[in-house]
Amino acid sequence: MTISAQKKLPIFEYQPAENDSPLPYEGEDRPLVVVLGWMGCRREHLQKYVEQWKKRGFNTFSFCSKPIQLLIPGVIQNKGDEMLEQIKKYLKENKNCKSVIFNAFSNGGGFYYGHIIRQIHERDDCKWMRSYVKGSVLDSLPAIRPLSIYTAFKMTSPNVFVTFLLALVVPLIVLLFWKKMSMYQQILTSKKNQWQHLIFYSKADIIVHSDDIDQLIVTLKNNLSDKDSLDYKCFDDSPHVLHMRSHPKLYEDKLNHFVTSIKNTNLKNKK
Repeated sequence: MTISAQKKLPIFEYQPAENDSPLPYEGEDRPLVVVLGWMGCRREHLQKYVEQWKKRGFNTFSFCSKPIQLLIPGVIQNKGDEMLEQIKKYLKENKNCKSVIFNAFSNGGGFYYGHIIRQIHERDDCKWMRSYVKGSVLDSLPAIRPLSIYTAFKMTSPNVFVTFLLALVVPLIVLLFWKKMSMYQQILTSKKNQWQHLIFYSKADIIVHSDDIDQLIVTLKNNLSDKDSLDYKCFDDSPHVLHMRSHPKLYEDKLNHFVTSIKNTNLKNKK
């Protein structure tokens, strides 16, 4: 069998909810959470967040983003389309699953989230999926300043030589993709995203500036018809994508509130 004839492996890793976990929402099967990891994350690190959803009764798709994927033009779009097709396939095979939640971390997960959401809004063959999207948890994103993007790549760099190359390449990439960065911000706060949002960020984050997130929250709140569908927490001391490790109880309390808010919205919409 040739390589081209081999069956293509799923881009997501699927993990079902824990057997003894509660059923989150009445009248439907277990919801699906799509966990999109930060650039350079390892499976064992992302798994800690996957477990948060599994113990709450959610099935999960998860994906670890690699730095090279963000540097090569077209990779995010191609892989994002593969993700979208796998989500579509899951929903068609699990007809009583009525809820999809996205949990994205940093730009590594945010770029894929943004691409998927844009396709759901704009593609005729995907618009039916919009009613399934019930919420988004955004952790440590977006990083939109050129120095922030360079810092993110530098932190995942394996050696000094690669760091030197990044110093030359990243400014060019930012210049070439600046229009897409603007579109990225716009899709995160789009008026079409009428679902529950939970945002985690920190004043101590050296990659994502809290002022930028403050502005994103203002824009998103103005675009949401239900102002109560936005919740957020700005920490004073936790590093980039390490808010749960630094503040586990508060982080989990916010997740619980987020899950309950979606449940209440579902019940209200059924009346």
